[in-house]
Amino acid sequence: MNSAAATAAARGLDAADFRLTCTNGFGDGWNHYAHSMAWFEGRIFVGTTRGTMAMNKWNVPRPEMRPWPVDSPEYIYDVPRQAEIWCYTPDRDRWHRAYQAPLVTGRNKQLVPRYIGFRGMTVFQGASDHKPCLYVSTWAPALAEPPEILRSEDGVHFEPVPRPPFPPTVRSFRTLQVFGGRVHTTPTSSTAGARRASDSIGSEATIYATDDLQSANWRPVCDEGFGQADNVTVFEMHVFDGHLYAATVNRNGLELWKTPGGEVPYRWTRVLQRGAWRGAFDEVGVALCDFNGALYIGTGVLNGGYHRAFQIGPAAAEILRVWPDDSWDLLVGDPRVTPDGLRYPLSGYSSGFDNMFAGYVWRMAVHDDYLYAGTFSWASALPFLPMHVWPEDVVALVHRWGVANLVRHHGGCELWRSRDGAYWEPVTRNGFGNPYNWGIRNIVSTPGGLYVATANPYGPTIAQQQENGDWAYGPNPRGGCEVWRSRPPTPAGAPEP
Repeated sequence: MNSAAATAAARGLDAADFRLTCTNGFGDGWNHYAHSMAWFEGRIFVGTTRGTMAMNKWNVPRPEMRPWPVDSPEYIYDVPRQAEIWCYTPDRDRWHRAYQAPLVTGRNKQLVPRYIGFRGMTVFQGASDHKPCLYVSTWAPALAEPPEILRSEDGVHFEPVPRPPFPPTVRSFRTLQVFGGRVHTTPTSSTAGARRASDSIGSEATIYATDDLQSANWRPVCDEGFGQADNVTVFEMHVFDGHLYAATVNRNGLELWKTPGGEVPYRWTRVLQRGAWRGAFDEVGVALCDFNGALYIGTGVLNGGYHRAFQIGPAAAEILRVWPDDSWDLLVGDPRVTPDGLRYPLSGYSSGFDNMFAGYVWRMAVHDDYLYAGTFSWASALPFLPMHVWPEDVVALVHRWGVANLVRHHGGCELWRSRDGAYWEPVTRNGFGNPYNWGIRNIVSTPGGLYVATANPYGPTIAQQQENGDWAYGPNPRGGCEVWRSRPPTPAGAPEP
C-alpha cells in the first residue's frame, strides 16, 4: 500500500474518497432500491427493487398525501416492475444488466413480473454445488407465484431453485445467512393474516436452514418467535463469535437471540429484550455487524421510523453493542435506566446521530479497520406529508425551520464511520449531495474498495412545486438508486489523482 492509501486507511473514508459509478437507477428511475449487493468472482452484483413509491401508493393508500411524490399509475401493474440484477466489473469500470425478471401469466390471466425485487444475496457452496455460487432471494408480486431463490454459477445465467416451505401467502424473504455449513432464511412479508402490517412483517417468525439449496431440504432451526408470541418476524441474522445471532420485530421492542448451532433444531439463548429496554422505539434489529470483538446492532421502527399499523413512533434509530458475554453498551441513542444499569450513549450522540428523521440505521460494514453505518431519513418526504394532522407545536417548529431548509439539510441519508465504536465521524450527511437518496441500503467491503448503494424512490418523475404554488410532475434525473465506490489506491509510482 502506498503512502496515500495508507493515510486514507488510517483516517477512514470521507465523501471525497468516493466516486459515483451508477446514477438514476442504472439509467432507469424505476429502479428505486439497490436492495441487495454481493461481491462474487471479482465483480459486484446489485439486485434492485422497482417502483417502491408506486407500490406504497397501491398497497397502503394515503390519500392525505397531496400530491403523491412520484407520478404513479392508478393500477400498480401498469408500472414496469421487472426486478433486475446489475453487475459491475471494476477493471473495466462498467455496469451491465446481468438479469431481468421475466413476465409471466398472473392469476388475473395478464402478464405480471415474476419478481419485483431481490432483497438478499449470498455466496455459498452447497452439497450439490461444485463451486461457490451466487444465491439471490426474491420478492414476488401478489398476482404471481410465490417467491423463489435464484442460483448462478457464473453471474451470467440465473435459474430458480426450490423455495423454502413457506405458505403461498409469503411474498418475500430477505436475509440469506451462511452459518455452520448451512444457509438460513426466514419469511419477511405476507399478503394475508393478522400480521400483515407492512412488507417487513412475515407470516411466521421461524428460521429455516439447509446445507443444499438445490435439494430444498429446508428444516426449521428454532421455535416460532423463539417461543415468544410478540416476536412477529425474524428480521436480520449475523455470525459472530462462533454463534448465529438473530434480531426480531417486536412491538414491545426487539429481541436478540443467539445459538452455537449444531444439530437441528438449535439451542437458543436470549441476549436482549424490549429493545434493550428502550421499548417499542427500538422495534426491530435492522442491521447487524461484528467489529473489534463485539456485535453492533442498528435499530429502527418499521416503515421508516413510524409504524402506523402498530402505532409506534415516529422515533429515530440507535446503535447498540453486544459483547460475547452478553453484556451491552448504548453507543448512539437515548439514555435510560435499565435492569442492567444506567445506559447513556458513549458516542455523545442521541438517537439518529442527533437527527430526528433517521428512522433506521439500515446497514453497517467493516472496511480497512473502520466500522461504517448508514441511515435512512424520511425528511425528503416532508413537502408531501399531511402536516395539518400533526400537533400544533410540531407544525410551528417545522415552519420555523422551513420545510425547504429541512429537506436541503436532512433530506439525504447519512453515512458515518468509527474506529472504536464510540467515536463517530460523518462521511456524508446529505446523501452524497443528493437529497433524494433517502437511505444507505447496502455497504460491501471488497478488495477493490468500499461500495455503498442507496435507496432512492423519487424517479423517474417527481412532483415539483411551481412559482404559483401549484404542483406538476417533471423528470427527476437524480431519482433512482445510486452506487458509490471508494477510489482504489493509487498504484506505486503513479501520480496522485
